[in-house]
Amino acid sequence: MQFGKAVGVACSSFAVTNIDNLFVLVTFFAEASVNNNKTLTPFKITLGQYIGFTIIIVISMIGYGASLVMPSEPIGFLGLLPILLGTYKFIQLVVPEKEPRTEEGGEGGDMEIGTEHTIMAWFKSIFKVSLVTVVNGGDNIGTYVPLFAQAKGAEIAVYIVIYYIMLALWCLSAFLVMKQKHILQVAQKYARVVIPVLYIGLGVYITIKSSCYPWSIRQINDSTGGDARDLGAIIMGVATTAVFLACIGVMLWLGLRKRVSDPPPDVGELDLRDLDAERDRNGSPDNIRAEIRSQGPGFKDLGSKPMYRRGGSGGLSPKPIVQHESGSSVNLFQLTPSRCIEHLDEAKG
Repeated sequence: MQFGKAVGVACSSFAVTNIDNLFVLVTFFAEASVNNNKTLTPFKITLGQYIGFTIIIVISMIGYGASLVMPSEPIGFLGLLPILLGTYKFIQLVVPEKEPRTEEGGEGGDMEIGTEHTIMAWFKSIFKVSLVTVVNGGDNIGTYVPLFAQAKGAEIAVYIVIYYIMLALWCLSAFLVMKQKHILQVAQKYARVVIPVLYIGLGVYITIKSSCYPWSIRQINDSTGGDARDLGAIIMGVATTAVFLACIGVMLWLGLRKRVSDPPPDVGELDLRDLDAERDRNGSPDNIRAEIRSQGPGFKDLGSKPMYRRGGSGGLSPKPIVQHESGSSVNLFQLTPSRCIEHLDEAKG
């Protein structure tokens, strides 16, 4: 066993499969820092990460155990999974998914049962982090199983030890990055392009290292008696091309179908991003509500139940609104009273 090479492979495979998880961790740490959140603390986030990652390792080891009863070479075809995953992420760059329109806030404060210090709330916060880690770890399993299958000697033990060390560094990095927002913005800007390349590179590495294609070509040629020397290469080339084209077609179809089937926004709700509205800097929300209500009984004050929309920075911002019985709504903080009435009248008409 080449220890240095094993450490390098472990570090690179962990980094490639957990770059997206770094942003998930940053989100959790940001949530923990809001209003001194007691239900989600850095300790609980780290513990939840380790529990979720341990589940991923156990599943990967089960897959590796299944590989022991068959030749190691065919397992290398699982290296196509990271390649397909990277291809899918490239497709997402070309056909981006629509950003969901969120109308209700997060559930950071809903985990409290009775008090913030109940045992149920304590376990619920850890379970939430663990669940997100496992759900987000499908690419990890698809990468670790073929990687373990190609390992020799004690390389698997080296991989796992390095993984757990890297996970601790990941948690620390996420905590520090969360406090340096300019670094996070740069990483988010380029990660969408870099991650697909890294996944494809990792998949190619696994496939080449396993020698699955030369092994399959030899098996095909031997089964035909060696009459057609290039038959195995032709069959494998055609089969691989067909599989990739089929998968890419399905990915494109799913992406386009999701965009087409996405329900249009409620015609009664005003999308304030498309309005060149003047902010009311002098009037308070209460004064605006009073003027809105004075226009007629059809208006309902929803100020006690703020709606949320995903903002340009990706976060959720509260928007106290009033609503007409027709279903139209306006944001009190962004429109002057006259503009509120004007847009509601347009929506009703």
